[in-house]
Amino acid sequence: MSSKSYRLMRTPVTIITGFLGAGKTSLLNHLIGQHPDTRFAIIENEFGEIGIDNDLVIQDSSGDGIFELSNGCICCELNDELLKTLGRLVRSGKTFDHLLIETTGMAEPDGVAATFMADVAVQEYFRLDAVVCVADAGQIEDMLEEREEARRQLAFADVVVLNKQGSVSPAYLEKVQSFLAQSNPFAEIYRADYGKVSSTIMQQGAYESEAARQKLIRAVQEAATHGHHHHHEGVEAHSFTLTKPLDMLKFVHWSKFLLLMYGKNIYRIKGILHFQAEPQPVIFQSVRTQFAFDRLEAWPDGAAPNSRIVFIANNVKRQVLEKGLNSLRA
Repeated sequence: MSSKSYRLMRTPVTIITGFLGAGKTSLLNHLIGQHPDTRFAIIENEFGEIGIDNDLVIQDSSGDGIFELSNGCICCELNDELLKTLGRLVRSGKTFDHLLIETTGMAEPDGVAATFMADVAVQEYFRLDAVVCVADAGQIEDMLEEREEARRQLAFADVVVLNKQGSVSPAYLEKVQSFLAQSNPFAEIYRADYGKVSSTIMQQGAYESEAARQKLIRAVQEAATHGHHHHHEGVEAHSFTLTKPLDMLKFVHWSKFLLLMYGKNIYRIKGILHFQAEPQPVIFQSVRTQFAFDRLEAWPDGAAPNSRIVFIANNVKRQVLEKGLNSLRA
C-alpha cells in the first residue's frame, strides 16, 4: 500500500477550539449542515451542555457512551482521557468519515493535537487535519490581553474563524484581522457570523499534504520578508533568515533544550531549514515538547538554499533565539 493510500484511509480530525462564548458550537452545527453526506463522529467535552441542533435527535445506541444522531452522525462525551474516548470510537464498529472535537473554552489545543501527532497507535486510525480557533471579533483583543489560554489557542491554530463580524465596524474588523495575521502568520483567517463560514474549512491537510507544505513555505517566506518581529498583547512572532547551512545534530539538541526550558511559552515553531548534510530542504514543526522533520523534494527553481524559521511565543527574548540559531551553523 502506498503512503498516499494509507493517509487517505485514516480518518481526518478537526479540532475546534476557542474561548468561552466565541461560537464553537455554532461552527460545529454549521459544519454538520454544510456536509450532509459526511458521516461525522463528534467528541464533546461537556455533553450535558451540548448545543447540537434540536432537529438531530440524540439516541443512546448501545450504552457505550456513543450516541447516534438522526443524520447518521455519532457523538460521544469526552468524560475521560482522550485516548480512551478514541478507543471507544474505534471499537464501536460504527463507520464515520471525519472526526470533530469541540474542546472547552479553557482547553489548550496543543495538548489535544499532540495525541494525534505523537501516539503511533492513534496514527493508525486518525490523522490530524487542522486546528480551528473560533474568535469573537468584539472580544478577541481583551481575551488576548487577559487570558493565556486564548493566546495559545490563537497561536496554535491552522485556521482562525473571526466570528461575530457584524458586531464590530468594518474598520475595526480589518484591524483585528491584521494583528491576528501578524500574531500567527501560518493561519488562514475566515470571517463569519453565527459560525457560518462562507467557504469550507474541512480537508485542510495542515500537517501532511503537499499543498500544506507549500503554504508553510509561503508563510515562512512572507514572515521573514515583511519583518522579523510582530507583537500583540503577549503573542510574539519572531522570524529569522539564515544564509549559512546548519548542523542538524546541533539543531536537534538545541531544539530539545529550548522546548524543555521555554516549552510552555513557545506555542509554535515552523521552518524550512537548510542542513549541511541534507541536499533537500527540511520542514521543521513543533508541538509542545514534540517536534518533527519532513523533507521536501527540492529547493524551488533558482532559489538559493537558506533557512527560514518562525517562533510564535510569549515572553521569550528574541536575542536568546538569535544567539542560539547563530551557534548552530555548520
